[in-house]
Amino acid sequence: MPKTTPLQNVKKLFGSKDQLVARVAELLPSAFSGESAEDFKKRLKYVANSKLLRLIEIGEKAKKLGGVQALVDKIAELKGQAKDKDFKAALAKFSVPSLVDLHQSLTRKGKQAEKTEKPVEAKAPKKAEAKKTDKKKA
Repeated sequence: MPKTTPLQNVKKLFGSKDQLVARVAELLPSAFSGESAEDFKKRLKYVANSKLLRLIEIGEKAKKLGGVQALVDKIAELKGQAKDKDFKAALAKFSVPSLVDLHQSLTRKGKQAEKTEKPVEAKAPKKAEAKKTDKKKA
């Protein structure tokens, strides 16, 4: 079965590229780029379909996580700088795709850190018990 092209995906999911551009402009605020909504939509019309589909995916992830400000708060919390207002202000200037990527990488690192900590804690008491038994034998 042949793989569908980005154009086929656009037509199947959105009907036309204009509707896709409108959806991207809705999900990703143009305020980050410092341009009006019309200029943003005009610029998006010349972007590749595959990139627009990827931007839709990222915009929906950001929306699911609570929006841009919620993403900033979650990232600051994961970094351990939840009370640092300057750090949050700097994060708020990042683009939505950058924020989503940063959030994903930090949550992944957090999960890996939890996995590595659990076996170390379980092994530590066993070593201590082994040392105690060695002392009793001597």
